[in-house]
Amino acid sequence: MTTKTEKTLLSKGIRPTEMRLKIYKYLQRKTYAVSLNEMQKVFIAKSEENKTANRTTFYRNLKTFEDKRLIHQINDGTGVAKFAISDKKARGKYGTDLHMHFYCTKCGKTSCLPNKISEDILPDDYEVNDLNLVLKGVCKNCNKK
Repeated sequence: MTTKTEKTLLSKGIRPTEMRLKIYKYLQRKTYAVSLNEMQKVFIAKSEENKTANRTTFYRNLKTFEDKRLIHQINDGTGVAKFAISDKKARGKYGTDLHMHFYCTKCGKTSCLPNKISEDILPDDYEVNDLNLVLKGVCKNCNKK
């Protein structure tokens, strides 16, 4: 029986290996963008006997997910690349994730904001290949504290 995650990967032409399923499920569970360092701690163990993935396989899988637009990389101004699941509803006509991100200056987490940005701001003869809009402030969780 094929799981929902397997169907998602297969729909993008990605073979659902055990490692790919683990990485995708991990990112799906996160409510914020995850840094490469955070993911390495989970998927790349320090010793051979506890190894879950080698570094090359791990990076290759992230790159495949990014190329197939399952995930997107976020530059939130901290100098650390972060990754999040892409939302089909936030995609523009060129396949670009057209939404803003929010970086909390208190907890350091970056989240995708749900509203899609209109492509009407550009003339027709322009093509968007990348978009990175980051709002900075205090998130709702930190505001409650």
